[in-house]
Amino acid sequence: MVDPLAKQRVIRVLVVDDDPLFRLGVAAALAGDEQLEFILSEAGDGEAALALIASEEQSVVLLDLNMPRLDGHAVARIVKERWPQIGVVVLTGSDSAEDRRRAEQLGVDAFIEKRELAETQLSDLIASI
Repeated sequence: MVDPLAKQRVIRVLVVDDDPLFRLGVAAALAGDEQLEFILSEAGDGEAALALIASEEQSVVLLDLNMPRLDGHAVARIVKERWPQIGVVVLTGSDSAEDRRRAEQLGVDAFIEKRELAETQLSDLIASI
């Protein structure tokens, strides 16, 4: 008999948002996936995110745009310049077309408004990056 855990793919994900309850919700949403194992790290602002990225090998960064100390646009730009192999998914409360345009110009892999998150298969999206 084949061990079902042997087929799990492991993906390191950094969740960057200044709302700790939102970070907890994302972690809970990812925890139930049976095909993928997510190793999660969290940061509450952009500076902390960059420090974690520099010290831990991340596969994907889930990134809010509006945060203290260093906003998500700045973090996305730095990540794409320094670590182009890392996927960046913007998860934001902003529905601004300008925010979306700026994020896409920076090369983010996906842009999701938080209000649309319930309809999004987040684990599948992360696995596709």
